[in-house]
Amino acid sequence: MPTTTRVTALDFDGVTVIRFLEPRLFDERIVREVGEQIHAAIPAEGPPVRLVLDFSGVELISSSFLGKLVLLQRRVEGAGGKFRLCEMTPTVQGVFRTSNLDRLFGVDRDLREAMEHV
Repeated sequence: MPTTTRVTALDFDGVTVIRFLEPRLFDERIVREVGEQIHAAIPAEGPPVRLVLDFSGVELISSSFLGKLVLLQRRVEGAGGKFRLCEMTPTVQGVFRTSNLDRLFGVDRDLREAMEHV
């Protein structure tokens, strides 16, 4: 059975922008598939990755999704890349704030601002 497309990956001048097609990143199957699709969108070789995750339209995220983001950030930054998050709803921002992950991740208000930081 084919996996549903959960994210889109676009390249803007060497910056990979991932947009989520799921408003609720909570179900374990969806979280797993989103993680797999993000990893597949990141080149394994070449120059360090410049990555922006665009959360516009995302309403809810789970703690397991947060764990995947931590691993993704370590992978990207460990290889010398840059990683930013943007376009979060107040609810999603609250989840990051409550878990103190807003201090770990670079979070920008919008895509334009995130592109300036990567």
